[in-house]
Amino acid sequence: MINNILLIFGGVSGEHDVSCISAQFIEKTLIQCNYNVIPVYIDRNGLWYKQNSVSAKPVTSKLELCHLVKSVKCHLQSLNEKIEVDFVFPIIHGTNGEDGKLQGMLEFLDIPYAGAGVLSSALCMDKYYSKIFFQKAKLPQVKFIKIDRNEWINKPEYVIQKIMETFKVPVFVKPSNMGSSVGVSQVKEKNDLNKALDIAFSYDDQVLCEEGLQVREIEVSILGNYPEYKVSIPGEIITTHEFYSYEAKYLDKNGAKINISADLTVDQIQEIQNLAIKSFKAVKGDGFARIDFFIDKKTQIIYLNEINTLPGFTPISMFPMMWENTGLKSTDLLKTIVNLGVEKFKNKKMFKTTHT
Repeated sequence: MINNILLIFGGVSGEHDVSCISAQFIEKTLIQCNYNVIPVYIDRNGLWYKQNSVSAKPVTSKLELCHLVKSVKCHLQSLNEKIEVDFVFPIIHGTNGEDGKLQGMLEFLDIPYAGAGVLSSALCMDKYYSKIFFQKAKLPQVKFIKIDRNEWINKPEYVIQKIMETFKVPVFVKPSNMGSSVGVSQVKEKNDLNKALDIAFSYDDQVLCEEGLQVREIEVSILGNYPEYKVSIPGEIITTHEFYSYEAKYLDKNGAKINISADLTVDQIQEIQNLAIKSFKAVKGDGFARIDFFIDKKTQIIYLNEINTLPGFTPISMFPMMWENTGLKSTDLLKTIVNLGVEKFKNKKMFKTTHT
């Protein structure tokens, strides 16, 4: 039986602030589900602090420093107390939380947790390598190329030429390992490529360049453990900015209009939902995710953009709102996510760990 849920947020990530906002929503909803929530804040240096509750200003007192310990059962150890942990809900978006590192630690500690496992977390966090998997699964994507840091440092003129020969402007330049549109630039002129590449390389050693089409941005939410999934009704992001940037998402209250029920034909809805299932299967996804698509405004072709294995849970995040619109309220959504994590954990226990 799940009683004590460890909620981990913050982290050494470019999406640190978004994680803290998501954690507030999740804490409130888990409490409504009658779970005992134990919030743990990871600061920007990687130190863990136990919290009484999630707040805009987390407590970073030395007295609250803590860590997870595995003995007979997993527990949270701080200076003053030791709390048994039944389940972990990691909500650190981006690097060091969404990329498989934290999931690997939880696997090693042998404790059930919410969301995707190590493989699918790592794959979906890396935009380039996930696209390679999507290619193998014959999923439609916009044209893209990868640029390595060494290539940019040693052959900058060649890199610029390569991008301009591959794409017509505009072109999107983004870090391969990042989310929430952090480090992403829309480049409309050749002279702006240098700045965009420098920004992207400040977050990662690999950069993804993508064809910049005139598109509608469509999203769906997905739930389930491999290979059985349920998909929400698609929603649409209509941004007032040049593209759905970090500023449009989190800083500008009027940065985007959210249409929870996208204006799509029945055939388009079915195609998007089928592509969502196919893409999550391609990375052996578990738990939950938000999957993003483009629809070319000229050709109406649907393209898979990316999978977010730890989507935002802020008050304006599409993931919970799309499920609410599909008929699953937030408390039932969180209960389902916890149950899926427990189910995945139990299934792994069925396999042998010794050769006899």
